[in-house]
Amino acid sequence: MIRNMTATFGKLDQDSVSFYPGLNIIYAPNESGKSTWCHFIRTMLYGLPTRDRGASADKNRFAPWSGAAMRGRMELEADGEKYTVVRDTLRSASPMASFSCTYTGTATDIPDITSQNLGEKLLGIGRDVFVRSAFIGQSGLALDQDAELERRIAALVSSGQEDISFSESYDRLKKQLSRRKHNKTGTIPALEHEVAQLTDALQHLQSLQMQETAAKEQVQQFTRQTEDIRQRLAQWEALQKQEALRRCLLAEQQVKTAETQLSSLKSSFGALPDATELARLDGTAVTLDQTLSDAQSAEHTAQEKQQAAAIAHAALQQHPLYPADESQLNAKLRTMTPKRFSPWVAVLILLLGSGMDLALWFLLSPSPLLMLVGASAVVVSLYIYNIIRRKNNRVIASKRAQLQADIQAYSQLQQQYHAAQAAAEHATLTARGLHDNCRQGLLQLLGHVQAFAPQATNLTNVRGALEQAIEHRARLDRAQQAVREAQLQAQFLRARLPQGPFPHPHEVLPHPATSYAQLQDALPRAIANTQSAQSRLDRLTGQLHAAGDRDALESRLYQKEQQLLQAQREYEALTVAMGALERADLAMQSRFSPALGQRAAQIFSAFTGGKYHKVLLHRDFSLSAESQGEITPHSIQQLSQGAADQLYLAVRLAICDMVLPAEKNCPIILDDALANFDDTRLHSALDWLAEESKHRQILLFTCQKRESNYFSHHDNVHLLSL
Repeated sequence: MIRNMTATFGKLDQDSVSFYPGLNIIYAPNESGKSTWCHFIRTMLYGLPTRDRGASADKNRFAPWSGAAMRGRMELEADGEKYTVVRDTLRSASPMASFSCTYTGTATDIPDITSQNLGEKLLGIGRDVFVRSAFIGQSGLALDQDAELERRIAALVSSGQEDISFSESYDRLKKQLSRRKHNKTGTIPALEHEVAQLTDALQHLQSLQMQETAAKEQVQQFTRQTEDIRQRLAQWEALQKQEALRRCLLAEQQVKTAETQLSSLKSSFGALPDATELARLDGTAVTLDQTLSDAQSAEHTAQEKQQAAAIAHAALQQHPLYPADESQLNAKLRTMTPKRFSPWVAVLILLLGSGMDLALWFLLSPSPLLMLVGASAVVVSLYIYNIIRRKNNRVIASKRAQLQADIQAYSQLQQQYHAAQAAAEHATLTARGLHDNCRQGLLQLLGHVQAFAPQATNLTNVRGALEQAIEHRARLDRAQQAVREAQLQAQFLRARLPQGPFPHPHEVLPHPATSYAQLQDALPRAIANTQSAQSRLDRLTGQLHAAGDRDALESRLYQKEQQLLQAQREYEALTVAMGALERADLAMQSRFSPALGQRAAQIFSAFTGGKYHKVLLHRDFSLSAESQGEITPHSIQQLSQGAADQLYLAVRLAICDMVLPAEKNCPIILDDALANFDDTRLHSALDWLAEESKHRQILLFTCQKRESNYFSHHDNVHLLSL
């Protein structure tokens, strides 16, 4: 009985759940971890399958979503003892590989219990039997044939030994039978083929000997023909060697003639620079000639620029402002500023007018007319002052404008003079530099040219000496090229000479009647014919050696016939054994199937309210059911999905009754196994499970609340929620 579990497994992260004796209804909505808890129970009891690979393998499918290490703890009770099982992950490559099983509340390990045999020790069944009996899920209700379950059933209905399986024994006998004969493969067809081959070898032995004699005569004929062609080719090769030797000797004589001509030219022309150096010197002379022409042109340009500067200076001297400079003219221009109306003058006039009025007021009798005359005099005085100021300003402005125009014209003449003077100086320096370059270049050129033409003293002599030297160098280069070409030709012909010995160049040799090309074409054909004939002879000789003598072939044939006879006897014995095994299995099925079918029918009838009274279980675990009042049973494929699930569950529970050890009280795990049941049949199934839970613990995981509602007032059923 499972009491408590804590898991870090898949979506579970240190989640815990506790169970109780009897029937436990565990409700949780979809995707809340019900199936994960079911697989966790199986993993804790039997461990992770180590050979599974891929995304569907449990170690990958249930890797913790949190990224933590996969681990679990389970407290359970078996055989009156309480155990604590812990599986942990120490290395990521081996999840849940760390294992311990101790008495609860102690650190004492349970003897003889390991991570591999925990489930089998506590439950009395192996992993495959547990999965196909007590581990029941909605997607895993269907049954399939399994050797371990088959051995368990066989032990219950026959000898009690769990190492006997009809399917495994039958498969071993079938493999042995197939090794001896399967369609066209196996020991018997192979021996039959070898016997036929040996018989054919004896029949062809005499034929091969006759073919070998004819092949030897043909090889001799083609060999004589090949030797005759080679002899005539040798005569042609001697003629070719003689001709090659003649051409080589002639080429070597031409080398000597070319070397003599080159030596004569070297003596006549003396030491000359190479063509590249002469071309450079000639280019330098052409450039120097052009530079001299440019210098003369620059000198003429300098004279013109000097004359223009003199004319510009004369024009500057004739200007009335000459020789004043720019600062003097600007100072004079600043003095010619128009005068503005002065408030001090107005104040002075007002004071004078006021004084005059006061004087008239005191000297003469006071009169308003006098005051008016005085004020008028002040106004007239101011008006006259302003007219005089404006007239003077117009005169000053006219003179200032004239002076500005004169200054601008004077400035332009100065600029023209300075520009002309700068241009004249630059042209003079340019002409002087070009003349200096000409002198230096001529001195350097003379230093090079006089080494092979001492008579050259000026540029004209240098040009003539260079033209003559270039012509002589071309003749020398052509002579050197002729020597090199003659040497290369002689070397090429000497390297192409065939291997000796050579006939004398003037010896008269025989000429074959057949051309060399015809003989060359005929030789490969003759060689190919000879090789083909020899190959055929070798093949025949090899076949004769491979076939051996008649006594050896007959001895091997006798041995193969005896082996074939033995294999045929074994084949017949295996056939008889497989028939006997099938009859024995049929007898066992006659004992096993009715008992399992009867128990499954009782459960199925309880689920369906007595509608079906018989269940038939076939050898491959396919199912059919027979209802009341009908003669023909219905295959499970003909039932509705709900009825099919009810039939599968009935057979699973019947198998639990038969294969689960009664003394172990193995718990039953159901994962949404009742999802397709209608309410009536659901209640019938729940009643059956409640009755069964009196003998063993049952864990029913469900995504619906129908089960909890049905047992809401039941004292012996434990209702849990995840």
